[in-house]
Amino acid sequence: MQAAPPPPIQAYAPDFARRLGLILAALAALIARRFPLSPRLVPLIVPLWTRLTRTARRCERLMALLAAGCLPRPRRAHPGGPRGARALPTGRLWLIAALGHEGAGYAAQLENLLAEPAAAALLAEIPAARRLVHPIGRLLGLPACARTRVRAPRPPRPRPLPLPPIRPTSPYPSARWPWLDRSFHKRD
Repeated sequence: MQAAPPPPIQAYAPDFARRLGLILAALAALIARRFPLSPRLVPLIVPLWTRLTRTARRCERLMALLAAGCLPRPRRAHPGGPRGARALPTGRLWLIAALGHEGAGYAAQLENLLAEPAAAALLAEIPAARRLVHPIGRLLGLPACARTRVRAPRPPRPRPLPLPPIRPTSPYPSARWPWLDRSFHKRD
C-alpha cells in the first residue's frame, strides 16, 4: 500500500469521483443517442460506452480507496498498451465533431472539473487517477490532457545536390536531336 495523501485530497476524492461519473454517464448517454444516426459511427458505440462507464467505475473505486486512506500499489504499465483496449479513432477533437455542441458542453464540464485546484492536486498526487482521466480528455480534445511525451527530433534531411546547368552545344535545337537535322537544315 502507498502512503496516504494529504487530508484535503482525501476529502475531495469522493466528490471528484461523483462529478466525473455524472459527466461520463451523460456523455455515454449522448453517444448512445447520437451515434446510431450515423452508420460509420455505429461500430464505435460499444467500445466508447464501455470505456466511459469502466473509467467512471474505476475512478469511483480508486477515490473510495483514497478516502479510506489506503491506495493500491502502483502497477507497472504494459508495454503494448492496455490489454483489451479497442482501437478508437485518435484524431484531434473527433468526438466533439461527431457529437456537436452537446459534446462540446460535456467537454467543457470535464475541462472545468480538471481545472479546479483540488482536482489538479489529486491528479498530480495519484498517477492512477491521471491514467484513468486523461484518455477521456484526449478523446474530447482537452488541452490539459494532451500528450506530453517528448519526441526525439528527426535528423535533418540531406539536401539534394543542385543539378548542373544544361549548356547547349549548338545554338540550333537540332544539335540535341540529330534526327531533326535532315528536315530543318538547308541542303546545298
